[in-house]
Amino acid sequence: METELKPKQSPKAQGIIFGILLILAGLLFLSFNFGWIDSALKSVIFSWPMLFIVFSIMSFSKKDYAFGSVWLIAGLFFLLPRLSAAYPGYFTGIDSDFTRVYWPLLLIIVGIVIVFSVLSGKNRKGGFCGHHPMQTQSTENSDGVINKSVTFGGSESIFLDPVFNGGNISAVFGGVVLDLRKTSLPEGETYLDIYAVFGGVELYIPDNWLVETKIQTVLGGVEDKRFISQTDHSRKLILLGNLTFGGCSIH
Repeated sequence: METELKPKQSPKAQGIIFGILLILAGLLFLSFNFGWIDSALKSVIFSWPMLFIVFSIMSFSKKDYAFGSVWLIAGLFFLLPRLSAAYPGYFTGIDSDFTRVYWPLLLIIVGIVIVFSVLSGKNRKGGFCGHHPMQTQSTENSDGVINKSVTFGGSESIFLDPVFNGGNISAVFGGVVLDLRKTSLPEGETYLDIYAVFGGVELYIPDNWLVETKIQTVLGGVEDKRFISQTDHSRKLILLGNLTFGGCSIH
């Protein structure tokens, strides 16, 4: 029963955040159209570095403070030249060559955040130790529950526990392939929370499993490519979570 509570709350909180972000985007567009906000800020707010700020907000919402800090630092670093161009009097010494000259400083700052996080020994919801390590992956299986995280990499695995009780999959700039054809579902509903940012998740699921998709997508999608046979309606796998510039395919 514990595995059901966690996924039910997570997508609801993340969905609220996505809704708030959309509301803020709409308010910003209206503000620019009516001249309530200085038009010089338009090139700053609606720019690709702001994606890093969005990623940081999503990470902070999942209590992943170290990874959220990295996204935030990177976003602010690439936003500085744009702010300087919009308000040259307030940002002296920062020009168009700022990122080209000072990008090693960004590496140093990010490295300090990673080292501090690892040394502090924080768990999955607090830092890099065991969650979102750069160019690595982590997997934890316990009592039929999977917790898999991949960042800047890939992972392929077969779930061999006799009963699958759900869990969490996270793919950030990476891919996860999970084969569930050698396990079974318990009676009732089982929840699998999928979180992907510029990443993809492939699930290999038996054709007779009843699968319900409640994943929220932003420029992403979910596709079930199975040949659906007779399903057992007493057992259901419910997919929850968010896809941002990512996808989930079921085979």
